[in-house]
Amino acid sequence: MKVRLLKIVDATAGFSLCWLAGWWLHIRHRNVPGGAPVPAEVRRILVIRPGGLGDMVLLQPMLLRLRQQFPAAAIDLVCERRNQDIPALAGHGARVLPYDARPFQLVRELRKNPYDIAVDTEQFHYFSAIMALLSGAPVRIGFKINPGRNTIYTHLVNYDLEGYEAGEFMRLLVPLGIKEAAGLPMRWTGLSEHGQLMHGTSLSPDAARRSASTSPYIVIHIGTGSRYKRWGTENFASLVKQLSSLIPQPSSLTLVGGRQDRDEARVIARQAGVEGVRILAGDLSIRETAALIAQAGLFIGGDSGLAHLAVALGTPTVVLFGPSDHRKWGVAGPRNAIVRRDLACSPCFIFGYHKFCHSISCMTGITVTEVLNACRKTVDSSQ
Repeated sequence: MKVRLLKIVDATAGFSLCWLAGWWLHIRHRNVPGGAPVPAEVRRILVIRPGGLGDMVLLQPMLLRLRQQFPAAAIDLVCERRNQDIPALAGHGARVLPYDARPFQLVRELRKNPYDIAVDTEQFHYFSAIMALLSGAPVRIGFKINPGRNTIYTHLVNYDLEGYEAGEFMRLLVPLGIKEAAGLPMRWTGLSEHGQLMHGTSLSPDAARRSASTSPYIVIHIGTGSRYKRWGTENFASLVKQLSSLIPQPSSLTLVGGRQDRDEARVIARQAGVEGVRILAGDLSIRETAALIAQAGLFIGGDSGLAHLAVALGTPTVVLFGPSDHRKWGVAGPRNAIVRRDLACSPCFIFGYHKFCHSISCMTGITVTEVLNACRKTVDSSQ
């Protein structure tokens, strides 16, 4: 309900603010597209990224490239508070400004010291464009998608609806003279080469005790950010049961998710009838989850932020795609398998909006056998 309300406010008040700001810029002759040159000395850069964990993970290669291009510049990142651990793990030194913690303080922060460059990575909504304008940056870069907010930007970049999202973020740097369109391999300097947390942070004693296992182990993420992406309790229970017969130790199976997934995780373990399955749903922070996934031999789950994190960490993955576009959000390869149903109605999840659906057959139609086969192929290719 909260997310829906925010979208309604953005579509109404946000549109009006962008329209008024566009006229003001037009009258002041300050919105000539491509007319603002990049400053010779870039001291302060603002990057804006609303959205979930997956968006934040896919943004990190672009932030790394930005740091390489402007090593002496201060980079501030506006994002949701829940995602602030991801930039810390990436290690590019960007300062996080959570917009959902103290929004009025954020406005004061943006106005206090003008920026040289503002890069808005949001594709459709309006308030991020207002943040870019409030930054005072003479160079404002955004995607050319929504005409209602395009007048805010000095540099517009085409957006490919089917392009891999990390690559689309990278294209926003082209107006700054950065021509590389492909993403960079992430080193995740917040983790050691063994996947342990760096920067003086470690797993809590209780989490470390419960996550201790012989490696490699399998991490199964049972939750997602949308009910339209859920595979179902019975499917996961059947998968756990059949996986337990293929591995030497059932304790090598670990169920992760949010606090809201704890009860379902217990039901899955009970229905599978497998002793020793570890349930860590709701018990680990993002940093601890990253350390857990980094050491795993395989990650299994639906299209989610943790799936993107697993791919970025180099962990072999099997990701189930339903309403979202696997070409835009997925990575396919020997170590990364995508399992999906090729239906005429999918993908239907675009810019956070989806069509109403009763059957959700794009997810319910994925069989346990298909997932198991993908797991075997991925593990074989990774060895």
